[in-house]
Amino acid sequence: DSPLDSLRISSSSDSFLVNFAVAFRENPDSLPNKLNLWGHICEAGGRALGTVLVRRGTPLEHLFLHARNEGDHSWVLGVVALLQVLGDNPSKSPKILFFHEFHNDFMEPMERLLQNQICSQEILGVFCSIQDTEDRSNFQRRMTSVCCNETNISTTYDSNHTLIRVPHACPQLEHYLTMNVNPDKKKVACIKVYDTHFARDFQPDFFAVMQPSLLSKVLAFVNQAFADHEVFTSEAAPNGNEAAAQATNNSLSIHFLMLKEHPSLLSNRLI
Repeated sequence: DSPLDSLRISSSSDSFLVNFAVAFRENPDSLPNKLNLWGHICEAGGRALGTVLVRRGTPLEHLFLHARNEGDHSWVLGVVALLQVLGDNPSKSPKILFFHEFHNDFMEPMERLLQNQICSQEILGVFCSIQDTEDRSNFQRRMTSVCCNETNISTTYDSNHTLIRVPHACPQLEHYLTMNVNPDKKKVACIKVYDTHFARDFQPDFFAVMQPSLLSKVLAFVNQAFADHEVFTSEAAPNGNEAAAQATNNSLSIHFLMLKEHPSLLSNRLI
């Protein structure tokens, strides 16, 4: 039988969600593509539901968790358990994950889930806005790092490039979310690497210490980043002369800059 498109369930006890998950365990693809879960989520229930979700052939289109704090902390443990299971199988994360209320304890498993390159999630929503200023600032900072981890080139390249909508987005986070709309995720990663590690204070010495076998690949990668960045800038501000001029300046060849500082690389036939 074809699965239902949408289903709303209300969990009133610890056993309800566990039993619901068991009912779909043998045929997880019959679970509706849009699931609205109201009421109680215990730790065992969250883990059981997560196990069913990751056994599906495709991720859910929409998962809305209406659980919220009504004096019982167990719902937080239930949602954390669900997120942890999804974090082990990020390609099965719902494309839209919506919380009625976002608890601080959700942040760490959400980061782990979203930082994986194969994460399928595109939209993170929160019905009740985060009121506390410090909590909101922490949320913005950590979600920005999820979309562009600046620790090093590898972490930037491996950042999340699928999220396109997040609540309380600050200007920097909104910038990355706009980048992520591009379906060419390799190009998005390339632009983020260039913007983060080369656009500010580019140092050709960075390349001089590389192994010869790696050097040509890195040069090709970064040169493509220059080209992609110029296209992205002109697309984002087609009528902005200042932006276009900056893009032109940025597109100067890294080969030229590097060889100007290290001409011996050419004589050593490394490129």
